[in-house]
Amino acid sequence: MSSIEIVIKSIDDLLRCINLSSLLELSGWPKPGNVHRTKNFKSTSFEHFLAGISAIQPNFRILCEKVYSTIDNDKQSFSNIQLGVFFKESVIEMMKWQTGGNVILGHILILVPLSSAASICIKLKKHSLKDFESILNKIIEDATVNDTLHLYEAIKLSNPGGLGQIDKYDVNDPGAYKEIIRDDINLKEIFKKSQDYDLISREYATGFKIVLKEGLPYFLDSFKEHRNINRAIVNTYMKLLASHFDSLIVRKVGKPEAMKVSEMASKIISQGGISTKKGLKLTIKFDKILQKQNGKLNPGTTADLLAGVIFCALIFGLNF
Repeated sequence: MSSIEIVIKSIDDLLRCINLSSLLELSGWPKPGNVHRTKNFKSTSFEHFLAGISAIQPNFRILCEKVYSTIDNDKQSFSNIQLGVFFKESVIEMMKWQTGGNVILGHILILVPLSSAASICIKLKKHSLKDFESILNKIIEDATVNDTLHLYEAIKLSNPGGLGQIDKYDVNDPGAYKEIIRDDINLKEIFKKSQDYDLISREYATGFKIVLKEGLPYFLDSFKEHRNINRAIVNTYMKLLASHFDSLIVRKVGKPEAMKVSEMASKIISQGGISTKKGLKLTIKFDKILQKQNGKLNPGTTADLLAGVIFCALIFGLNF
């Protein structure tokens, strides 16, 4: 794993990886509990996700070109990237271009720092995984209080149910903005405060440990073994779900139900996932069980992490 290198050399190629990572995550079949190519929710369809993904691609171009043109070395402050501004502006476009509600806020939160880090790596001709991780961590460290404020505005615009069971600085508290400014709560700090309840927050707090240390090597090994992109996608999704209680399920119905879902995923992984006939049959059955709950047992956060895994696989040379 440590020997892999970023292979893309242009912002255009980076943008292709961003777009494709979201599309591949969405189209993976059968990812249990998610909206996918054969399953819609009552008010949110597969096509709503396609519209949301398409709507934010111009925002990604603006972001990546800005990062590429303004970062000259890896010692300068990365605060001018303004992650929070991107959160807010892309959420506005996501909500404007479809009527299915919040479809990809998680993709946005996961892919923004990853794509920013990739932009800098391309500019500075730093291609190793170690360089990528170092730059990614600095992007998160250098994010500001203003990024936190814009994050809150993005969350309110998309209405996904907050950052989890955070006791202070609740997104629905009118006084939270003043408290964030008063206490100088930058982006990493706010995510650290909710990392015990939210996997995306945990990624920001730990340098994207799940995506880079768990998901990416598993995904690359799975694809190398089977040479089948859909199997790699779904099996990685199941592996992540087996390893971590999904935040969205925990928020909707509690940790005991999330634990059951993870245990079911673990059993299927032990049968080879969808790479075996038995595993595929169990996965389809698992999907039907989760879908009966009308979205309450949707492992949506796991799907967001998966988009990040696929993105990293693509920039590091995945070709299928």
